[in-house]
Amino acid sequence: MHRTARVTRSPQQQHTKPTIASPADVYFSGAWQIILAWSGMLIATLVWNRRWLSIATLGFVSGAIWRYARYHEPAHPCIRTRAIADARFPTTLDGFTIAQISDIHLGQPHSDANLAWTIDTLRRLKPDMICLTGDMINDRPALTRLVNYLRQLDAPCGIFAIAGNHDYVEEINDVRTALAVAGIPLLENQGMIIQHREAAFWLAGVDDVWHGSMDIGAAVNAAPAGMPIILLAHSPDAVLEAIHYPAIVLQLSGHVHGGHIRLPGLGPLAKPRYGRHYTHDTQLVGSVHLHISLGLSGRPFRIGNTPELTIIQCMHHEKRISL
Repeated sequence: MHRTARVTRSPQQQHTKPTIASPADVYFSGAWQIILAWSGMLIATLVWNRRWLSIATLGFVSGAIWRYARYHEPAHPCIRTRAIADARFPTTLDGFTIAQISDIHLGQPHSDANLAWTIDTLRRLKPDMICLTGDMINDRPALTRLVNYLRQLDAPCGIFAIAGNHDYVEEINDVRTALAVAGIPLLENQGMIIQHREAAFWLAGVDDVWHGSMDIGAAVNAAPAGMPIILLAHSPDAVLEAIHYPAIVLQLSGHVHGGHIRLPGLGPLAKPRYGRHYTHDTQLVGSVHLHISLGLSGRPFRIGNTPELTIIQCMHHEKRISL
């Protein structure tokens, strides 16, 4: 394994208080609220006017959509590839691949099957590094199964994890122990050098901003000057802090699941705390490339947010590299 055996943390350093907002647990889109209110009035009008055929047709269509959203889309994960080209990456890093697995939520419907599919897929793709970006379990009995699954993963430059808000809800100490049994370090405001042939970068992982103590400064302060940094942060809005660190090239996040229901023109139905500003896909925020995984599982109801395994390709120049 080509990895420098060096992990740093700064227990004496004061945690940086996030400047990102900490309001309600979930935001519901105003556009969606209007559509739902309008739909309710339409149904009430149809009932009032005894339009039974229209009501039956609407019921049939609604049932078909519900069945698709409940049983089909959440159970059919896909591979999503993203090429991150940035001059801060050395040319010797061209071709380096990171597999991002986010929001496994083991214990939810479809989560076991989706994770098993992910493991089989990664055996074929053979990425250089694997990153787990939080919310690994959804109930405590899933911890034993999580260990058994994660032991099947392998990557030459290592496997690393960070915590999500659900990992704290289900007891972070037990999650930390399960990861240790699987041989996977949990990065908690820590960083390390990852060596890949002649190239090197700093991998930083931060604690969950919701229930933990996110401290990006502690995770990156030991990075050698001029070395590019890849940041793992469960909540995408952490990028509002990450943009103050010029060496951070890429941030990998999850948390939002795309809002579970997302349609063109309406956007996401719901956004969780610390996922209000950025919800899905890859975008450039300041000088930070932010990719937000739609996750592998979560509540089994999705439209427009197919569960994903993300393959990130790092390169110095804009050039597609075949998997």
